[in-house]
Amino acid sequence: MLSCNGGKDTIPSPPTLDLKGIYPFNSGFGYDSFVEVEVAFSDADGDIGLEDSDTLFPFGTRDPAHYNLLVYYQDKKNGLWRYPMNPLLGATDTLVLHQRLKNMTPSGRNKGIHGNLTVVIPARPYQYRGDSVRYEIQLMDRALHRSNKIITPAIFLQHP
Repeated sequence: MLSCNGGKDTIPSPPTLDLKGIYPFNSGFGYDSFVEVEVAFSDADGDIGLEDSDTLFPFGTRDPAHYNLLVYYQDKKNGLWRYPMNPLLGATDTLVLHQRLKNMTPSGRNKGIHGNLTVVIPARPYQYRGDSVRYEIQLMDRALHRSNKIITPAIFLQHP
């Protein structure tokens, strides 16, 4: 679809993600305390992030789009990758580490946005102690378009 704004395509498109690196950080006491995952992102219409006031559906606390950076924790058991259960919720929910990004929409006329994000992930979320882990990450914009999923390489975390 072409618009009257110079013939540029106005069809909304989903954001994109590209993995740049994954870096575990040691606490200094013989175990890893957190992991940084660096990703490059872009979005043609720039509708990335939410305001604190975005509390109505679908962005409310218990709504499907409350979190806009979806981070799934995976560990390896018996040679297979799995989504472990959240130790606080037992067998009712998997361990997820979703985050809510602040609004990044540019204020100028051109709304396209790109840059790098550093996602900080606890190495022992809720005291869970997976050894070989990886993370599946996806970005969702305000129009609820989802980016491609990226999966990090496996890393071996040091635990006490």
